[in-house]
Amino acid sequence: MNYDEAINEVFFKDGSLRDIYILDTDIQVWALIFDYLESNEINYRVTIDGLITRIRDIAELLRIKKEACIGITIEYSEIDICGYFYEGSVIEFDISPIQIDSEKKIDILMNFLKSLSRKLNKTIIITPEMTMEEVLVRVEPKGKLN
Repeated sequence: MNYDEAINEVFFKDGSLRDIYILDTDIQVWALIFDYLESNEINYRVTIDGLITRIRDIAELLRIKKEACIGITIEYSEIDICGYFYEGSVIEFDISPIQIDSEKKIDILMNFLKSLSRKLNKTIIITPEMTMEEVLVRVEPKGKLN
């Protein structure tokens, strides 16, 4: 996929977000995500009802989630990838297409997703907001990008 295709077919500016889903997950995958971010010195923050917390214990965060909104923002090379903690078979993050405004940023995001997919050994997809049926990009853990 070249830059023009990526901008016109994936990161087009229509006022909505793009969803990034990590498929076939469980709560242990969150621990792997934290480990990946920390071992690669990637800035991220976890919030409870909008306030930054240092809690990284997944079980504790999921317990707190019953009473509060738990969020995560990954700050990767001027791209913010935002998500919320859910128990389930899919982890979801959001990204604003407005941030993806150059070929360099497309490459940065795709390299991040490829590396994360390999670390987690999970498929990652990008879709239009709030739909898993229309896959715009699929990243396989073996490094293949469709």
